[in-house]
Amino acid sequence: MNNQIKKLTIVFFTETYTPQINGVVTSTKTFSEELKKLGHRVIIVCPKTDKTQHSTESEWRFKSVAYPFQPEHRIISPLSRKLKQFKNLKPDIIHIQTPFFMGHLGQFLSWKHDIPLVHTYHTYWMEYLYYFPLLPKKFRRNADDLFFTKNFCNRCDHVVVPSGQIETYLNKKEVSPPISVIPTGIKLNNDNISKKEIETFKEKYKFKKDYKTLIFVGRIGREKNIYFLIDCLAKIIKKNPKTQLFIAGDGPEKKQLLNNAKRLNILENVITPGYLDHKDVFIAYAASDIITFPSKTETQGLSLLEGLSISKPAVCINSLGVKDILKGEVGGYLTEDCTDAFSEKVNLLLSDEKLLKEKSIEAKQRASEFSAEELAKKLETVYLNTIKNHTTKTTPKKLRPYFKRFVSKMDSWYAKLKKEKNN
Repeated sequence: MNNQIKKLTIVFFTETYTPQINGVVTSTKTFSEELKKLGHRVIIVCPKTDKTQHSTESEWRFKSVAYPFQPEHRIISPLSRKLKQFKNLKPDIIHIQTPFFMGHLGQFLSWKHDIPLVHTYHTYWMEYLYYFPLLPKKFRRNADDLFFTKNFCNRCDHVVVPSGQIETYLNKKEVSPPISVIPTGIKLNNDNISKKEIETFKEKYKFKKDYKTLIFVGRIGREKNIYFLIDCLAKIIKKNPKTQLFIAGDGPEKKQLLNNAKRLNILENVITPGYLDHKDVFIAYAASDIITFPSKTETQGLSLLEGLSISKPAVCINSLGVKDILKGEVGGYLTEDCTDAFSEKVNLLLSDEKLLKEKSIEAKQRASEFSAEELAKKLETVYLNTIKNHTTKTTPKKLRPYFKRFVSKMDSWYAKLKKEKNN
């Protein structure tokens, strides 16, 4: 690290972390690793998801229980003995990854100890609220402004977003702190996948021989527009019968997704292995031919970038962060939200080997523009500027008891859920 740059102590607060698998986890892990390489000290405050996990110097694991309706999500106790040691860390910056329990705890500690605060607004959180039926409908309608976007962001010193579209969205929501567009970078070191690994992978997951393979990597949830992809596959197969779809992921819509595939008589063309290890995700991309990415809620699309880095072209719906990645349709195609248009572009690539090869070369070139190392340096600059421009918190007095009540209520809710689970 440059000797003129101060070594920082950075504390991330996140609702989700390894062994969980999602974009927020990847972003937090990638940036923390690169920031450590730059010489900074990084502590991650995150949930404890099983009894084998224990807190370390660099990871503070808080007790959590699975949410009753969605076991992939965790309800975290915001109170821990570790918090007594928080001030001793002498943090230079707090970086919040989500606007939920850990996010509010991070804001509370930022206010209490007067520490500069950065928040990454990863996605449109309102898209996920229908997974929480216990929340009153009235709350769900107003939650975006009250808890997840405007009010939450305006209590921060700086906001980071993964795409220009999210920056525009936050400006419309009257978010006042400075905003920086910094997508999560990827590590460009995946050229060492051997043919033997690919063949072993295909045998393990029963790829059909002589079939072209489409791949989707992500959560099997409605917010990923996954049913759209199944409808497209049915149309693609009519023109290219030897086509199969590999879905690397899991989620609440998996059962219904397979029912839809069965109804369309294409169940034998769908492979659903569940979540894969990160290494196996890259092998899955290498074993496939085309990335099919129908999500309309991606603020960046990290899994898409990883696939492009393996020289796999993509067909995506022209929306949000994805349009930044495939700008000018370099490395693939952007289509309207229409099954006919989407299927047509996939079939075009399946039917034209020369075009498929050209787009594959473009895909890797595009991915090379998203280096994790360079983007971490941009985040480092945000931290340094935020610290330099930070003034003592001006949090309104009426919000101070709000923070305390929030932490207290969340701990009570956690205790209640834990008791119900044990019973």
